[in-house]
Amino acid sequence: MSLFRPKKILKIFTDLDIPRYREQGFEMVLLDVDNTIAAPNTGSCDERARKFILDLQKAGFKVVIFSNNNEKRVKMFLGDLKADYWYLAMKPLPCSYLAVCKKMHVKPSKTIVMGDQLITDILGANLSGCYGIYCKQLQEKDSKMTAFNRRIEKFIWRNVLHEEV
Repeated sequence: MSLFRPKKILKIFTDLDIPRYREQGFEMVLLDVDNTIAAPNTGSCDERARKFILDLQKAGFKVVIFSNNNEKRVKMFLGDLKADYWYLAMKPLPCSYLAVCKKMHVKPSKTIVMGDQLITDILGANLSGCYGIYCKQLQEKDSKMTAFNRRIEKFIWRNVLHEEV
């Protein structure tokens, strides 16, 4: 299996079957911010993202906003929403995935990672033993670095995973 292959692909983050994954024994969800549950570089989370996070928490999941962004951006996204967060995560390096699992007392095998990038979110999930779920990006607009990553990802989807997403 390719280290880039997600365990599941969703059209949008809200398509996650929360009860099903809880029944399967998953305990924590690491959520990427930009282009996964929020438009890039926007303010605080919108009602759809807020409801999703609250639904995860209500189902018994530990929820961690897990981002390569700086603390200011992550705190701006959270606003008054109460959730743990991990900024400057250095995705895809598995050290941060493993460190947040250790801090939250959850095994990587019981942790879902949701993100919109194969070469950060999904690669890191697979390297650390977490369950990676790829969410299609919310909008086409990306930063220069992410736009570069997307070109690499298109190659990976086509030539490594043999899929069109």
